[in-house]
Amino acid sequence: MRRLPLWPTLVATGTLIVLGLFLVFILRNVAEMRVLQDQTTRIEHTLEVQRELDAVLIAESEADANVRAYLLTASPQVLETVRQAQQAAIERLDRLTTLVADNPTQLERAAALRTAVETRRQRLDKVIAVRQSGTIDEAMAEARAADTTAPREAVRRTISEMEQEESQLLAVRRETAHDAFVNAVNGRIGSGVVSAALLIGIVLTAWLHARSKALREGVLIASEQRAHESALREQDARAEAERANREKDQFLAVLSHELRTPLNAVLGWTQILQAAEPTEPTIVRALASIRRNAEAQQRLVEDLLDVSRIVSGKLPFEREIFDLRSSISAALESVRPSAETKGIVLEARLDTTPQALGDSGRIQQVATNLISNAIKFTPSGGHVAVSLEDCGDVAVLEVADDGAGLPADLQPYIFERFRQGDGSTTRAHGGLGLGLAIAKHIVEAHGGAIAATSDGPATGATFRVRLPYR
Repeated sequence: MRRLPLWPTLVATGTLIVLGLFLVFILRNVAEMRVLQDQTTRIEHTLEVQRELDAVLIAESEADANVRAYLLTASPQVLETVRQAQQAAIERLDRLTTLVADNPTQLERAAALRTAVETRRQRLDKVIAVRQSGTIDEAMAEARAADTTAPREAVRRTISEMEQEESQLLAVRRETAHDAFVNAVNGRIGSGVVSAALLIGIVLTAWLHARSKALREGVLIASEQRAHESALREQDARAEAERANREKDQFLAVLSHELRTPLNAVLGWTQILQAAEPTEPTIVRALASIRRNAEAQQRLVEDLLDVSRIVSGKLPFEREIFDLRSSISAALESVRPSAETKGIVLEARLDTTPQALGDSGRIQQVATNLISNAIKFTPSGGHVAVSLEDCGDVAVLEVADDGAGLPADLQPYIFERFRQGDGSTTRAHGGLGLGLAIAKHIVEAHGGAIAATSDGPATGATFRVRLPYR
């Protein structure tokens, strides 16, 4: 009797065993990917809760500023802004309550947060009601009596506790997601090893079949690589979006600070004038401060409006023949008091230039921005040099100082909107970081170019503008 060869049976048995192991690894990978997907969803949920908490905190800060503005102006438009902000805060709280519905502890804190916000809103409403029917002094007295400090601290404390809880949850979920990712990668490696063993078994039975299988595995590996690269791109995009969101929140905080600072000064001097019978020098000083801060507020608003018009492509320009030297001289005279106040030597060398075609007011705005920046970032006793030179078909305006200078990492982005060396609300110099961006747009709209150079911090900076005459 002829005996059948044993190797086909062994190959078939080995192939089935390897195939079974392969299926085990696949099932394990599927389970780990589900865990990873679930943890990713939970991480996104936690991040959304944190964003809502930040939004509530910002809304409360803006509510303070809006109520102060209403107390000063009693404007119906400002009151409408206050009501809209209160409604937006309620919607944020509703959204937050929905998000933390699966967490009893956070749900209880959300209820406490809503109570604190409502209490604070009721007290602010009393102050507003007094302002509507009475004077600002009566409203200020009611504000002091209402004591909104305790509810505000309760809001901040509750938000801090909720953020701490969400941060802990985020750390745990990220760790779980990382473990699932590692397990999934190990499972992929194991399935790859088993696949190789399966291919070897197939090679023993049929070379062509093994070759075809190898090609299919190659396609699968390429697909996995593309999927991995896509995941990396998605992570980069998410990181960029989070960075943009942080920059937006930082700008809103700076904007709120910059708008509130002059209002506080105006309010303070107004209270001084109303508190007693002021002397003549005090009145003069108060009016000068009020006007200075009102003008600062006006400049901030005008810069914001100019940026809005630039973004929408609607920044107006006049086309007329004008004397470039006169525009620069006007800019110098407008900032000379600031230089004298700081004890800065302001030097000017302005050549006579041909008549230029463009918007004289906008060119004066560019010069004012550059010279004001130089004065702002130059210490007392420093020097600021302004020159205008006729260079054939173009005029070259140069503003140089021996002040703070520009860090090397900031110079490539100095003309971008909202770019500042220090973007915190505690920085030494005010401003929103819009002046240079506006100046660049105006210069380029006139067919010119603007550039900045500096050897680094504490070495001064030089801004050079090239403007064609036609």
